[in-house]
Amino acid sequence: MDWDDLKTLLAVARNGSITGGAQALGLDQSTVSRRLQSFEQKVGQELFQGGAKQRRLTIVGERFLEAAQRMESEVEALERDVTALSEETGGTINVVTTDFLSNLILLSISQEFLKNHPDIQLRVRTQDQADSTLRGDVALLATNNPAEDMYGRRLATATYAAYATADYLASFDGRWEEMIWLNWDDGSDRPTWPKQAPAIPDHRVRLRVDSVMSIFEAARLGLGATILPCYIGERDSALVRVTPGAVVSRRELWLLVQSDLRKVPRVRLFLDFMSAQVKKDKALIEAD
Repeated sequence: MDWDDLKTLLAVARNGSITGGAQALGLDQSTVSRRLQSFEQKVGQELFQGGAKQRRLTIVGERFLEAAQRMESEVEALERDVTALSEETGGTINVVTTDFLSNLILLSISQEFLKNHPDIQLRVRTQDQADSTLRGDVALLATNNPAEDMYGRRLATATYAAYATADYLASFDGRWEEMIWLNWDDGSDRPTWPKQAPAIPDHRVRLRVDSVMSIFEAARLGLGATILPCYIGERDSALVRVTPGAVVSRRELWLLVQSDLRKVPRVRLFLDFMSAQVKKDKALIEAD
């Protein structure tokens, strides 16, 4: 079995389309499409079904995905073992997080870390919060169910509330049941309203985007209301709470690391630094 074939299958399955898989692999769409067709010809079975914009695994494809995930885990474990043998404080740290946490927490406090540790490079990759598979050395995630096989530090318990612009709220004059809501698009045929959100009729969710940062910007532009972490909504002058003082949900903010890497010097430096920096903003992160 060609590992390149399995990597192609993994990328398309995780991103839901040939276009998304090509972007993840750093290849053009036609190359990935040819690889996938060649793989299916070797197998003699269809591995995916659906149109060009959305590809879903067949039953045979699911079996290959399981095997590919196991192989990927073995390869990554081997790479981590080799990395862990190094006692050098310099090198690359692969950080996995969401686009929201990357833009509004991780990148905002990385300048000092990079300045203090000139021999360390950070490689940041963003992923869907629903994807619990950690494909990196360290992960910064907001979740109440962190992976059990990970070594983790709970940094804070982030609060979430509903936000919109003051002008948008005023335009409804208290008729909030008529407001448009903005929501995450999980790529499914019929995306559902997140569990941590209040009960919003589906027909009122008029705009769905597959980027939380885009949802945030849409709310700031007055397109509708949405759910945001309070540490973002409270410090943005363009936004106000839809229901002042009301918290929709709470989610723990975790800094997770592969257990076999937590004692590597450069990783330890990063963990300690991030923990200390987030602690400074803990009151805002946990704002009621």
